[in-house]
Amino acid sequence: MSSTSEKPHLTSSDLDMLQGVLDDAGYDARILINDQRVFNVAAVLLIRLFQEGVTSPAMLSKALEYHFGKPQEPPKPITPICNRYAIQGLPRERRAAG
Repeated sequence: MSSTSEKPHLTSSDLDMLQGVLDDAGYDARILINDQRVFNVAAVLLIRLFQEGVTSPAMLSKALEYHFGKPQEPPKPITPICNRYAIQGLPRERRAAG
């Protein structure tokens, strides 16, 4: 019996790269607890693919998209039409007392 494992060990740089792929795809630690299962499945998929030899971040991202689809982007923050001074009713420039 051989003492070597079939699956290669992941280094900290490997894990950092995999975490970066998850982050770029929108799978981050701020997912609600009800969706935590989806996050874990995505991480397990990436680790399995990495151990099978898929080490390209681009290919791993494509695999996530293939299996889970594209994550919906959060809505962009609304920028006010008026600037802060107009909203607060402040004059644009304050004159120095002289």
